[in-house]
Amino acid sequence: MTLKRAPTISVARRYWRMLAPKWAHDPLSGDGAAARGGRFNPPSVPALYMSEDFATAVAEYEQDLGIRPGTLCAYEVASARIADFGDARTLAALGVNAALLNNPWKQIAFVEKREPPTWSLATRLIAQDMAGIRVPSAQATGFNLILWRWNAEGAAKVAALDPLRDLPVDQSSWTR
Repeated sequence: MTLKRAPTISVARRYWRMLAPKWAHDPLSGDGAAARGGRFNPPSVPALYMSEDFATAVAEYEQDLGIRPGTLCAYEVASARIADFGDARTLAALGVNAALLNNPWKQIAFVEKREPPTWSLATRLIAQDMAGIRVPSAQATGFNLILWRWNAEGAAKVAALDPLRDLPVDQSSWTR
């Protein structure tokens, strides 16, 4: 397959993410996603998954486990160079279709022990120095932003919004 360069857009807006209580002290961490991998990040690749609206954030968080405790956090993304998979031209340029985006990645990775196509796609875009992607949610009608690079030189600028300092400062409540 010829590796085509992804058409890019720059995004700047508010996003939402449900934080598991264990990770609420570090809202800018992508370590949870790196532990086993996610739909668009292979294991050991940190990723920050956010949604364009809070209902999508909740649906994404509850996808396999149902209702569970969590903290809804807002984020401000000041700038990010991403590939927009909500755009038909981007999909066509990269040879990506809905079947690839919605593949049963957990079945492929953890049961069949193969690399899901979305991991290959992510690896390809990361190699193109892409900060992330915008993709339709597999759980709701909204869109998600997945970042592989943030808050470093030349990367997306992301801030967790916590004006009243409600988020925990460390993980000490989880050490029992």
